[in-house]
Amino acid sequence: MRRGRVAAWRALPLVLVSALLGGCVAPIVGIAMGAMVSGFQIYKTVQLANGGSVGIEFPGKDGKTAPVQPLPSFKSVAVWPGDEGDVRFAERLQTSGRFKPVAAPAAVSAILAETKTPSDLRQLTESEQTDAFDRVCRRARVEFIFAAKAEGASENDNAFSLSAANVTYSADLLGYHCGQHQIVWRDKIALVVKVGGSVANTSEMLHASGDAWADRVLQAIGRTQGGA
Repeated sequence: MRRGRVAAWRALPLVLVSALLGGCVAPIVGIAMGAMVSGFQIYKTVQLANGGSVGIEFPGKDGKTAPVQPLPSFKSVAVWPGDEGDVRFAERLQTSGRFKPVAAPAAVSAILAETKTPSDLRQLTESEQTDAFDRVCRRARVEFIFAAKAEGASENDNAFSLSAANVTYSADLLGYHCGQHQIVWRDKIALVVKVGGSVANTSEMLHASGDAWADRVLQAIGRTQGGA
């Protein structure tokens, strides 16, 4: 198999560039767990009405799902703005009842606009990123910030395989502790989509990735509190 780099994300920090894929919109009709796509084990596969699928993974070593890392204790949280996936993630945190308040991406966007701070973390140096997080911590009055940082995309054309080609989009998931003034939690999310045919629309895939990220965070909170 040959892997080549394709255009990196510009405006979708979580995981989707539907323009690369083409095809029509198809509704999500079910979820399958543990499928194997693109050389690693998929955490969740969204099955499409037309038979296609979108795989979501938290990749670790040896092609396996990375273990969930525990999170420190906190109550108030903000979600860095990016796309619909971040909004969906914030909604899930709100409805979980574990965090109060939850500063949604729109509220954080307003703070960034006031301070003339780019929302795209790739435009900031490490020092600028820390300053930006700290400003949001103070103005939103939260203890913790979650942010997704786009990493890029890679293509597997399966030149020597009967399997369909796919494109994998990945992003770093960051957890910034306002009291410690540093990133204390990291994870990685990957979305694998098959090239050609009909695929889910951008909104559907972003919602699926936001749900998966929220599931991951709630699992991490459970580990912190000694749960499963």
